[in-house]
Amino acid sequence: MALILCLETSSKNCSVSICENGKLLFIQEYFNENYSHGEQLHVLIESLLIESNISISDFDAFAFSAGPGSYTGLRIGAASIKGFAFALDKPAIAVSTLQSMTSGLLNNNAIDFKNNSLFFPLLDSRVGEVYTAIYNDHCKEYLAPFACDVNVFSFEKYLQKHTVYFFGPGQYKLADIEHQNAIFLNEDYPSAKHLGFLAQHKFNTKNFIDVAYFEPMYLKNFIPTKPKKPLISNL
Repeated sequence: MALILCLETSSKNCSVSICENGKLLFIQEYFNENYSHGEQLHVLIESLLIESNISISDFDAFAFSAGPGSYTGLRIGAASIKGFAFALDKPAIAVSTLQSMTSGLLNNNAIDFKNNSLFFPLLDSRVGEVYTAIYNDHCKEYLAPFACDVNVFSFEKYLQKHTVYFFGPGQYKLADIEHQNAIFLNEDYPSAKHLGFLAQHKFNTKNFIDVAYFEPMYLKNFIPTKPKKPLISNL
């Protein structure tokens, strides 16, 4: 049994949870269209520790969503977990963002999934693209995470033989798909509440990262953009 602090910073949802033995105990989240992880992450962590009456040194391990997703968000989450793990000499655990989304969906008892199904978690990437992967109904990787051009990638070959579930904030880019085997679900942004189950499994198998060398799953090189507002206003 392990007490694990989990961070999810791969999307616009800044999310922090405490899980014990794979089960969610506490969670706090802050959603911002413009991203706010740099300002909000440690505020949420502090608030969660106060709410739970748990000290940062009480955790057996620290877990984070390792991508793909927002380049800056992933770096902030990874740096925070590395800092905690290094300072407290505790293990750090990296969990695939897309697999955690799928795990959360499969553990939703309100949905009756069809046999022999495939699952496409979808996150926004650049224009006309999504980050995705394919998982089976046991949350096992069917196709590894990749950046997908929705105008080029063939979803048809999967729809011919399987019921395919599409979910996540990038699903709007596949709105043109019309097929009897395609099901779109209202399961939205990645959340730290879905990390605990997979993090516990990795803890049990001692599948930890090397905090000195680990890098999140970016899938693409970072391309800086100009800020919408000037950083320094004219005096």
